[in-house]
Amino acid sequence: MGYRLYNTLLALGTVLLFPVLPILLLSGKRFREGFWDRLACYSRATRGAARGGKPIWIHAVSVGEVLAARPIAARLKALRPDRKILVSTFTSTGNAVARENLAADTIIYLPLDYPWVVRRALKLFDPSLLIIVETEIWPNLLRAAAERKTPVLLLSGRLSRRSFHRYYLLRRFFAAVLRQFAALGMQSREDAERIVRLGADPRKVSVTGNLKRSSAPADENTARGERRDLSGLRGESGRVLVAGSTHRGEEEILLNAFVSLKQSFPELVMVLAPRHPQRFAEVEKLIEKRGLRYARRSRLNGRLGQPPDVVLLDTIGELADFYRVADVAFVGGSLVDAGGHNLLEPAWHRKPVLFGPWVGGYAEIAAEMKQSGGGIQVRGEEEFILETSRLLSDRERARAAGENAFQAVQAAGAVVDQSMELISRYL
Repeated sequence: MGYRLYNTLLALGTVLLFPVLPILLLSGKRFREGFWDRLACYSRATRGAARGGKPIWIHAVSVGEVLAARPIAARLKALRPDRKILVSTFTSTGNAVARENLAADTIIYLPLDYPWVVRRALKLFDPSLLIIVETEIWPNLLRAAAERKTPVLLLSGRLSRRSFHRYYLLRRFFAAVLRQFAALGMQSREDAERIVRLGADPRKVSVTGNLKRSSAPADENTARGERRDLSGLRGESGRVLVAGSTHRGEEEILLNAFVSLKQSFPELVMVLAPRHPQRFAEVEKLIEKRGLRYARRSRLNGRLGQPPDVVLLDTIGELADFYRVADVAFVGGSLVDAGGHNLLEPAWHRKPVLFGPWVGGYAEIAAEMKQSGGGIQVRGEEEFILETSRLLSDRERARAAGENAFQAVQAAGAVVDQSMELISRYL
């Protein structure tokens, strides 16, 4: 009954969307990219690259999950060189980063969760195992995999309090969906308890940890065989403030704070990286409104020259490199209730990490970083100015905070080992 209602709503949504579909496809690359992949209509090259030897399919929705999946993909390649690795993403940014960073034989967009689409994709690729990184629950995909007796594993699963309450309203349906998983490796004891309360079989649930703790950016640069030279960003004596993964409502706060900070630190440069590419032009207007000198990263052609006041990071996959040269880092999605983002990236580079009160699934990591002195929570513009000023004024204080942040997130190897132990049961 639950699946019937779910598919009826999917069909109804499709009918309502169909008249505006041409407009969406013409309105931007992000709607067109991967369109045929999403309908499980793949090129001959894609089908050929993943077919044969029952590939291992890893699904990582976006950039953070792709980087978290990197050590798993590398371990699987080493452990089972006879098996091809198929990686799917949902977002175009995740897809682009996957092509640069993952040891995969082919990379696709996740097929839409229509019964006929997911069945076609599973039939074409015939995977031996489907690994989903973090909590992506696609009912028809899970059921179709179970029908084919393809084990599905959830790794680094998390279920925030807010998400749990949403799912719990439909717990009878989601209990049936969760039964399709062969095993669920959750990030924390609280996540494990919530997924069991939602209906998962407790015998299938274990705590394997957060794979994002293992995605050290240094490995990424080594894997790509390059490290961008950003030393000119700070000029002769300047400081660099990097604000990453920002959302609507945060840029105004950060830019106003930056204008105030420039009075005390005239050489300060801000790198501003909006979370969503479709907002680059919107954020550019906010910078222009404040009369700040700025440059889009995509137009610098690899040369920074005389540093502007603000660098608008409008490229994909470079944020970790900019964290590397920062004096202070702020992680967005946290001054507004947007669910928080990866606090680990700047910490891996031994940078002091500022974040707002809304950290979502990173609450445990945020608490550890605050306790260590490497993470600093700010609740608005005034606190942001105060804490940033303290760090910019005292290099030793900033260095110590960055080292504390690094120590708080360093213990990562066990997460990959525990995840691989779970995977090995189904290989």
